[in-house]
Amino acid sequence: MNGAHDLLAMDGLKVIGTIGFFVPAAILVTFVVVAIIRDRRLVAREEAEEAAEAARQREALGGYQDVRGERSGPTPPPAG
Repeated sequence: MNGAHDLLAMDGLKVIGTIGFFVPAAILVTFVVVAIIRDRRLVAREEAEEAAEAARQREALGGYQDVRGERSGPTPPPAG
């Protein structure tokens, strides 16, 4: 009877050891993946904001004043 209990105890320890290794490893991998996804989203948001700001600046250049202080309209496209 003792041999059976010893076998069950050893199997139980193996399961606990396996869980004790793989669960923290899975949690760590999850944290790393979430951090990478969050970082990529933040970078994409910043790039979109920079692109929008650059577009606003390009649009603002259309109403500039020349050296004499006169405003000119947009340059028409070349005929052709």
